[in-house]
Amino acid sequence: MQDQNKYYLGIDIGGSHFALGMVDASQMGLLMETVERYPVDGNLPAQDFLDHLLSAIRESIQKFKKPIKGIGLSVPGPFDYANGVSHIRGLNKYDALFGVNLKLFLWTHLQDALPSPESIAFINDADSFVLGETYTNNLDKGKVLGVTLGTGIGSGFVIDGNVVTEHANIPNEGNIYNLPFKNKRVEDWISTQWFLETFTKTTGITVGNVKEIAEHAETLEKGKEIFEQYGQHLGEVMTSLSEVFKPDALVIGGSISKSYHLFNEAFEACFPVLPNIHITKGTAHAAILGAVIHLTIKQNKLSTKRNTEQYVMPMQADGSRTGEGYTVYPSFEISTGTVSMGVESLVDELPKTGCVLIDGYMGGYWEEFMARLSSEFQKRNVKHINYAMASAYKEVSVIEEMVAPYLGGDDPVFGKIFPGDLKDFFDEEKLQSIKPEEGVLNIIYGPGAALSGWEGTVIYMDIPKNEIQFRSRAGQVTNLGNIMVADKKHQYKRMYFIDWPVLNRHKHQLLKDMDYVVDGQFEGDVSWCSGDTLRTALQEMSAHAFRPRPWFSPGIWGGDWMKEKFDGLAQNVPNYAWSFELIAPENGIVISKSGARLEVSFDFLMFQDNQAILGKAADIFGTDFPIRFDYLDTVNGQNLSVQCHPTLEYMRENFGENFTQDETYYILDADAGAQVYLGFKEGVQKEEFQEALEQSHAQAKPMPVENYVQTFDAKKHDLFLIPNGTVHCSGIGNLVLEISSTPYIFTFKMYDWMRMDLDGKPRPLNIERGVANLNMECQGDRVEAEYISKPQVVQSGNHWKKVKLPTHPKHFYEIHRFEFTDEMIIDTEEQCHILNLVEGTKIRVVAQNRSMDIHYAETFVVPAAVGRYKIENLGEGEAKVIQSNVKPEFCKTGF
Repeated sequence: MQDQNKYYLGIDIGGSHFALGMVDASQMGLLMETVERYPVDGNLPAQDFLDHLLSAIRESIQKFKKPIKGIGLSVPGPFDYANGVSHIRGLNKYDALFGVNLKLFLWTHLQDALPSPESIAFINDADSFVLGETYTNNLDKGKVLGVTLGTGIGSGFVIDGNVVTEHANIPNEGNIYNLPFKNKRVEDWISTQWFLETFTKTTGITVGNVKEIAEHAETLEKGKEIFEQYGQHLGEVMTSLSEVFKPDALVIGGSISKSYHLFNEAFEACFPVLPNIHITKGTAHAAILGAVIHLTIKQNKLSTKRNTEQYVMPMQADGSRTGEGYTVYPSFEISTGTVSMGVESLVDELPKTGCVLIDGYMGGYWEEFMARLSSEFQKRNVKHINYAMASAYKEVSVIEEMVAPYLGGDDPVFGKIFPGDLKDFFDEEKLQSIKPEEGVLNIIYGPGAALSGWEGTVIYMDIPKNEIQFRSRAGQVTNLGNIMVADKKHQYKRMYFIDWPVLNRHKHQLLKDMDYVVDGQFEGDVSWCSGDTLRTALQEMSAHAFRPRPWFSPGIWGGDWMKEKFDGLAQNVPNYAWSFELIAPENGIVISKSGARLEVSFDFLMFQDNQAILGKAADIFGTDFPIRFDYLDTVNGQNLSVQCHPTLEYMRENFGENFTQDETYYILDADAGAQVYLGFKEGVQKEEFQEALEQSHAQAKPMPVENYVQTFDAKKHDLFLIPNGTVHCSGIGNLVLEISSTPYIFTFKMYDWMRMDLDGKPRPLNIERGVANLNMECQGDRVEAEYISKPQVVQSGNHWKKVKLPTHPKHFYEIHRFEFTDEMIIDTEEQCHILNLVEGTKIRVVAQNRSMDIHYAETFVVPAAVGRYKIENLGEGEAKVIQSNVKPEFCKTGF
């Protein structure tokens, strides 16, 4: 009969030993007969320490002879407990482990005994002790405060059976050792060092440990007095904490707790009302049990990897697509090189000794990827050590102080672009502490790995921006500095203004040195190619037409036009408000070979050869792509907010962007009666508009927008001009192709129709900023005359014509429409063309002896380097293609 008990191995790693024991999780009890202690030298090299730990674990498992469900480890800090990475350094023990990922090492070598990497968990030694004591003494309903008394003082806080490290009524991360006490720190008064120094100073006798002082205390009055002083110090600290935390019980452990009888009276006298106190019978035993309890709690908490209904792009095209209709996953088939799938094939390419540097973007499933990688190396008997680059981050407080001026304070949306580099986030001393060992393969991984100073093979893992956001919403993403931001809107703000600019600069610098590039969006596996393949592919794309990969997002005002017309979109969503057709900072490009796909961010193209992409505009915009195309869908949806965008001066001064958000609305489709709100009615004054906005917001009452803002009927192929400062919004019933300058989050919402966002919270308004940027000259008859484009035929031929849709003088880009029944020849004239098939079913774009089919509503790019290209109508009736590029005169004058 199969054993129904669930057994786990618990391990307490001390300064000079490992203590291991099996826990029966069905009763949550430590099996005392299985407990073993193994001495260990804290100054061993990393590989020797790891081998020693592994040997002890294997011996325990073999002796037990029953399968185990997991391993919980109690480890002293500093340590990255979530990921199993040691941050211990400068403590004269375990320094060689700094940056080493113990979790990956154990999983790699114990896969035969464990079900998954999630069956290994780490917890702070003080927390594990308190948790173990909590359950041993049946205190799991209520609050428990525990301390371990030894070399220093460890602490742990438990509420209803769960360790808490962040709570309004506990110190930061649950640590009390560094709290101020008697003009010093708590640990300066409650530690072995205090005992030794005080005893020597008081008696003139030098001893080596507290045990000797305890022996003296039995016969030496001054020895007993020192223990009483210690007890008073501890009592004062614990009463102060108890007044705030209000624990139901106190638990005390650690080596000095064995001498509790020498200081209990002084300690207990500090409490007005004597609390429920538990002195441990075995600190290591409690820690072993607590480590396992922590693991089982983690395993019982289901974790969502991504918070979205959207699909992950399939790594392999399945061949089922007929080729007709809008394509959600466009790709560019490369001529040279190979796109490979699977970690196994990547490992075959990597060295077996020396160093591998795995750099990459934030938001990757780093632990899963590294677990797969390590498993493959283990199968090949490659001895290797994994080091986490994140262990070398500067302290959180230092990073927070560095980035604070760029986070916009309490503003929920806006900050200012951080001008620094990725190296600014790392501590040089910590970096120097991560030392590769001779004779093994050393792998350092995580954003910034190339800054380690190691020489070796460089791998770069890229993550699409949409995936980063989906993972962020599921709580799976930390910001640079390993900082977890709970508010996801604030986390996005931090990503936009701090992390992404920094990581993009690093990516740019690293592109030429990448030996391999990995697409990290796929859970459990990757696609990859060599760096040479990617660089060649980017150069090839720069000379041909291509489509970026769009991505889609719901919103409170969203409609169902795209949901109904675009095959391949998830249908169990409330709506689709946006399609990011081409918003360069957030879109990706997909290269493929024989059906295998690999996506990298659009900016790789700009970093590789911005001149080929932008032509004459490259000198003005550098590696910033200037124009964006996106969809706003309000068909069967709701009005957008009443809004405007910042002036150029305001944008540069307040947000650090080089250019501002000048927009146009091209109406791709519209229901009968659809409207666009644009410009003010004649005579509206800024002050009265602001007063109406503020009154509506303060009183939570609807505002009669039409009393202030003009409305215009919206018909298919209309173009509304919305330069910065223009009050506007799309009404219900429009499918807007927004042709705009690239900045895309700088919308000052001034009125939002009294509604909540999809998360049930009010969408943030920016009335003051919006009003400050309003162009009050955009009112009355001027709106129709100057802000609604009047098409002009500028060229025509047999069955074709080129129509100019004039933009506002503030716009740095121009817009044309090509209308044809057969074909047209077009010249880029050294400008990048961004295009969309706005009428017709299908066209073919032929550029540089290569063709690409485009379907209705698809956006595509023709780089400046292409020169002449042809578009052929493959459908019935007339085809219409909208096209935009930077104005030629602007390339000469600039901003």
